[in-house]
Amino acid sequence: MKDNIKDNIKKEKSGDARLLRSARNDGKGGSAKNEEGRMAFLEHFSELRKRIIYIFIALVIGMGFSWHLSYTAIDFIELPLNKPTYITYLSGEAKTLIKKDAPSVYYTFGLNKTPKKFVKHILHYSRPLEPFFMQVKVSLILGFMLALPFILFEIWQFIKPGLLKKERMYLVPFLFFGTLFFIAGMIFMILYIWPAVINFSLSYQSPNLSPLINLTHYINFALRLSLIFGLIFELPLISALFSLAGILKPHFLKKYRKWALLLSLIIAAFHADIVTMFFIAIPLYSMYEISILISSIIWRIKKKPAPAPNPA
Repeated sequence: MKDNIKDNIKKEKSGDARLLRSARNDGKGGSAKNEEGRMAFLEHFSELRKRIIYIFIALVIGMGFSWHLSYTAIDFIELPLNKPTYITYLSGEAKTLIKKDAPSVYYTFGLNKTPKKFVKHILHYSRPLEPFFMQVKVSLILGFMLALPFILFEIWQFIKPGLLKKERMYLVPFLFFGTLFFIAGMIFMILYIWPAVINFSLSYQSPNLSPLINLTHYINFALRLSLIFGLIFELPLISALFSLAGILKPHFLKKYRKWALLLSLIIAAFHADIVTMFFIAIPLYSMYEISILISSIIWRIKKKPAPAPNPA
């Protein structure tokens, strides 16, 4: 009996020893895992810091190259103030066409009135270094556009290790066309929307009302609209990417058409006058419709049956 009791005590002690060793080993393994996780986090953080430094250097270099280009960019933004825009030309052509084909409409609506003579305007500033800071801001935007391919490359280098091969295949064209569409949206705004907005603003001029346009307000308004239109032109590309990934379907976009129109008007309503609001809302909603079309095309291609293999 005593021998049995001693044997049980020995077994319990040996079992406790094994448990203790196992707990120690688990503790060592857990600490090793924690240490590995900490090292992985520090490595990612170090890599992120390195990429951010490279991007900052690229922005500074791009800004330096863009400094002299900023004079040309500001002159281009000022064009609607210095000479008649394409809106004036189209308005004259439309009046001529109406006079020829519908003279009653031409005289009823007073289109026979002599158009106002174009008056050249200049920008004004009220603070000592205001023009310098505007040039810095324009140079920064231009520098960002010049450095954008390098910036996207650095972002790509950071996220590439965590992507699958299929995801990498989608991301490369997305970065290329994303840059292209963003710049296209900004150019579209400067060439077509900006002259129309300024032409409408100057149409209020009268003998009792003269515009005194501030440099900062004018340039900031142009840059803000340029960024908005750059983002608007990204919508079809985002739709294509989500449709290829199987996340977005065309019937979902069609279902929320009314809400998209309302949201377009709400986003555009942040600008002061109703004309600018519609100049933003119409392209924004148009891009939504293009997104529906692109998503529908992608899903039609995806639903096509795969060709049957040729019999051996």
